[in-house]
Amino acid sequence: MKERKKLAVLCYRCLSLLYLRMFKLKKDHAMKYSRSLMEYFKNSSKSSQAPSPWGGNGKNTETPSPMSLSPSPIGSAGNSNVAPGSSSTGTVSIPQRIHHMAASHVNITNNVLRSYEHWDMADKLARENKEFFIDLDTVMEPLTQHSTMTDLVRYVRQGLHWLRIEAQLL
Repeated sequence: MKERKKLAVLCYRCLSLLYLRMFKLKKDHAMKYSRSLMEYFKNSSKSSQAPSPWGGNGKNTETPSPMSLSPSPIGSAGNSNVAPGSSSTGTVSIPQRIHHMAASHVNITNNVLRSYEHWDMADKLARENKEFFIDLDTVMEPLTQHSTMTDLVRYVRQGLHWLRIEAQLL
């Protein structure tokens, strides 16, 4: 049973570093999307404060949430008492390219969250098997979230070798 927990630590470390690597490969896209989305929401916030040519003061009392990024129904903008792009229910129509950008941004940045989640789980399980990982860290360089893929492969190989010995599989 202890071997399974040790193996789980190695797996979680691998997953953590792989998710972080996936994020780093797309980080430039995430930064570009972030800037574009911030600019879009900043500009859409300003335009919702402008007086409406259709009557009313045009001020939107609801702050649009970046989490509600699905477009509103097509017919909702047809109400003549409502500012363009919004409906009487407070929904906001978002251009498809902005929706796509936001979805891509969430997918990319989710890799960081998953990385930290797996790293934390590995830390928790490693505390239950301190001696094994202290020894492994002593022989190999300790893994960090800045470790290279080469460091990860060497660390995991050594850990698996020791687990095979413990389980008498050699």
